[in-house]
Amino acid sequence: MVRSRWSLDLIPRRRVSLFGYFWWTAVLYLGLAAALPTRVGSLGPHPNPARDYEAAIRLARTIQRADTAAATGGKSIILVHGRRTPRAIVLFHGLTNSPRQFRQLAATLYNGGDNVFVPRLPQHALRRANADDLGRLTAEALRDIGDAAIDLATGLGDTVVVLGLSLGGDVAAWTVQFRPEVYRAVIVAPALGLAHIPSVVATPMMNLTLRIPNYSKNDPPDTLRPDRTLGWTTRAVGQMLRFGAAVRRAVDKRAPAARDIRVLVNANDRTVSRDAIDELAGQWSARRGLVSMFEFPASLRLPHDVVDPDEATGNTSVTYPVLLALLYGGTPPADVARRLALRDRVPTTH
Repeated sequence: MVRSRWSLDLIPRRRVSLFGYFWWTAVLYLGLAAALPTRVGSLGPHPNPARDYEAAIRLARTIQRADTAAATGGKSIILVHGRRTPRAIVLFHGLTNSPRQFRQLAATLYNGGDNVFVPRLPQHALRRANADDLGRLTAEALRDIGDAAIDLATGLGDTVVVLGLSLGGDVAAWTVQFRPEVYRAVIVAPALGLAHIPSVVATPMMNLTLRIPNYSKNDPPDTLRPDRTLGWTTRAVGQMLRFGAAVRRAVDKRAPAARDIRVLVNANDRTVSRDAIDELAGQWSARRGLVSMFEFPASLRLPHDVVDPDEATGNTSVTYPVLLALLYGGTPPADVARRLALRDRVPTTH
């Protein structure tokens, strides 16, 4: 008896073949997604600095109008003395956080005589938001808020000083590279890469997070901090890394625009890549940037977020004096934040 070509003994083989087809298609797609370079050419500056104090206040009101969708405690902070001051300070908050992260430090700076602006970063601190909202974050939107904050600060003070933490550290680093209006910047634990990710796979991983479907993990909301978005999302992480990559690639072509660059790291940090931070500091120094590096010792057991007074394991009584010293152009006590040599931080090409 002649068997039909659709005999049952052929079906498993056909199924295996179909499975293999989809398997190799997926592997090829992921390989291409990881290997194809990510473009950052759209992330250059679009400066339009405020001409005077009044123009800065008008710009501040424009930015604040976008805060109508912000959760309680999540709106941008602007603390001004009703006039232009010798120094204007901009503070950029971290991923999933809000301007409230800097409320205590901002008040201290304001009470010391400075005009202070803490912008809400795009897709952050939205009312009833979750990690899916963060998934709509783009590097272009981060560029726009960085531009707007420096435009505003230029009208608020004679000297513009910037500080940013984590994602905010990336934005501060971007202003260092592209905005000559920034005189001094304090960049705290910038999220240029993720801890425990080898540098050889960091760029392919960034490419993947930008091209594969977004994945979000939502954690239960914090009723005491509705301004915080709990959880994480691959697309927001990818856009954050892309924004940092724009800074690192730009240094290969031009010197940093800011005059005084201060990088602060935490030896106990398990969130961001120390190698990526060291490389950027080395690149800036090689381009004749005036760069100083400082480090909180591991013995302090500080968390990644050394700014937020609500951070359970934080210690602002230790960290704030260091941040203030760096913002004001001083040197913090050596036993709290030791100074690091830059000569061993050799720049690499990205």
